[in-house]
Amino acid sequence: MADGLEAGVMRKVMWRLVPLLSLCYCINVLDRFNVSVAALTMNKALGLSATTYGLGAGAFFWSYTLFQMPANAALSRVGARRWITGIAVAWGLCSAGTALATGVTTFVIARFMLGVAEAGFFPGVAYFMTCWFPSRYRGRAMGIFYACGSSAGILVGPISANLLSLDGWLGIAGWQWVFLVEGLPTLCLASLCPFVLRDGPADAKWLRPDERDWLETRLKSEREAALGRHLKTLRAIMSPQLILLTAVYLLVGFGVYSKGFFLPLILKTFGFADITVGYLNSVPAAAGVIGMIIFSQSSDRTGERVWHLVTPLLIGGAGMMLAGVAIGMNAPLTVAAFAIAAFGISGSLPVFWNLPTAFLGSAAAAGGIAFINSVGNISGYAAPQFVGLLRDMSGSYQMPMLTMGLMVAIGGVIVPLAARLRPTASPSPVVQRA
Repeated sequence: MADGLEAGVMRKVMWRLVPLLSLCYCINVLDRFNVSVAALTMNKALGLSATTYGLGAGAFFWSYTLFQMPANAALSRVGARRWITGIAVAWGLCSAGTALATGVTTFVIARFMLGVAEAGFFPGVAYFMTCWFPSRYRGRAMGIFYACGSSAGILVGPISANLLSLDGWLGIAGWQWVFLVEGLPTLCLASLCPFVLRDGPADAKWLRPDERDWLETRLKSEREAALGRHLKTLRAIMSPQLILLTAVYLLVGFGVYSKGFFLPLILKTFGFADITVGYLNSVPAAAGVIGMIIFSQSSDRTGERVWHLVTPLLIGGAGMMLAGVAIGMNAPLTVAAFAIAAFGISGSLPVFWNLPTAFLGSAAAAGGIAFINSVGNISGYAAPQFVGLLRDMSGSYQMPMLTMGLMVAIGGVIVPLAARLRPTASPSPVVQRA
């Protein structure tokens, strides 16, 4: 009877909350990376070089990193439902407002403000999940959430490229249509949030009283078990394992963001039409989703983590370096190389987030994950600036992609070093099997 109650409650919670949040995340990622396709015509219109475009693309992550802590503080006071709703409105307006950019300065400001608006969304959802999902179900909910974010990589190219074709309609440039139209869905989803989301089970009229009581009791017991873990978190942040894992995530981020922000511009160098570039941009993104499924399922099935992370990182690094060689020489090989790179790099991400818990234990991993994510965001603003600078210095995207590929591969080499630095306590079964 108890098992039936639990299954029924979690099924209701999953179907009520996860679809809306996941769709919000899909649009969130779309609004973050649509600038890569808009850049096909925007850069010339605004007088942006590869360096200044990289500066603007990366400006998002200056504020995204800087405002995460204040956003978390505000979240606890405002409540998750109001906070997520307000954030969705803010980033929709900021995304659409990028269409008003007139040059380098206004473009950088628009991207910076988008980062301010989005800074609290992911932490807000992560916190919201703890208010509704016991630990046993949280990974499943976050897995669906992540998958929808990854799907945005497939959608951003075709949707944005078709919007570019509206160039001149109603006197508005195609790149401006990209930002204006893709900012609207966020506002529509934000209007649903107050009606669908609730801060906790106590406010859920769609659960029966016995269902609310069971869920509140379960969540309360887990929160009480988590008290006093801050000291473990501090030790985790100072541990060699966490430092090396942070370095790995930082290096992987260089591959993620250099590819994400510059692939359409690289494909454009082969003389493709903008609409063709948009669809070709989806090929590596689709390969990345396949990589996520294959490596995460294989890792979960075998319980092995380390080599399921090393392998995709080496594949991803090799793919980036192959792309660096192929750029300017062969378009099909370049697209195939980026697909290999995305297959490996994206495939590494879900496996990576298993390692903090495996190395440090579940109590210490929560703070460790927050630390890794905060430091790892440095690559979000460093990668596009670095790639843009190397592109302007060398006159080609070959050197930037070779460099980014090497950095991803180095991340793969570091992983076994972190695995050998066992904690003083007994390692978890996952690490032993690794």
